[in-house]
Amino acid sequence: MPVAMLVDNPEVSDDESARLREQLGQQEKPADRLLHIGGPSPDGDWRVIEVWESEAAAHRFFEERLEPALRAVGIAGRPQAHFWPVYTYVAQTVPRGD
Repeated sequence: MPVAMLVDNPEVSDDESARLREQLGQQEKPADRLLHIGGPSPDGDWRVIEVWESEAAAHRFFEERLEPALRAVGIAGRPQAHFWPVYTYVAQTVPRGD
């Protein structure tokens, strides 16, 4: 069953997030990740929302790719992820307003 995941990273800046994305190679999307959204939260944290095919797939990504990338760019600790089941998933293109 698909799951949504929310992670708030209070210790991660915009610059660190960019370095982390570069380290992860975001163009190489994990096959079992259905959606990734990242940006600043209202509190100034870096917030990530993702949809995965399963919670196990998300944990595997954390262990195999995210944790090594975090260490490589000097971000300590593992972000706390919150999961919930996804019953409805509708996607559309959203224009970026820079």
